[in-house]
Amino acid sequence: MARVHYDGSFEVDKPRDVVYNFLIDPRNIASVIPGVESVDVIDPDNFRVKASMGVGAIKGTINITAKFTEKKPPESAKVVGRGTGMQSTMDFEIGFRLEEPSPGRTKVNWYFDGNVGGLIGSMGARVLDPVAQKIVQDSVEKLRQRLS
Repeated sequence: MARVHYDGSFEVDKPRDVVYNFLIDPRNIASVIPGVESVDVIDPDNFRVKASMGVGAIKGTINITAKFTEKKPPESAKVVGRGTGMQSTMDFEIGFRLEEPSPGRTKVNWYFDGNVGGLIGSMGARVLDPVAQKIVQDSVEKLRQRLS
């Protein structure tokens, strides 16, 4: 099993409540993640995502079920989920905390923790980390642009 952790922050010129409402819509987040094919919002807290991805020579589809386990408007939220596919599993937690450094401006503090098992997990963090880090960095940059 390979463990991954990423975190960071960025600021945007939007009020905190606007940023919070954007971030708790799974369709908005999915729109910035490379490879996402579909998002099925089951109810306000549960959703499914289908995505195509590749790590090294392993390419395929991953099906993710996820749930908001915490929502504290307009300050923070947390999602936990599980992905399966490509002879692999991924358990993860994603969260954010919003600060308002000045009126109309929001600082987004975010994190991603994951455990990857199966075929992809057996590749180890040295192979997995650069791929995952690129996906996370690209997604966060697109998210920042969408919120700006």
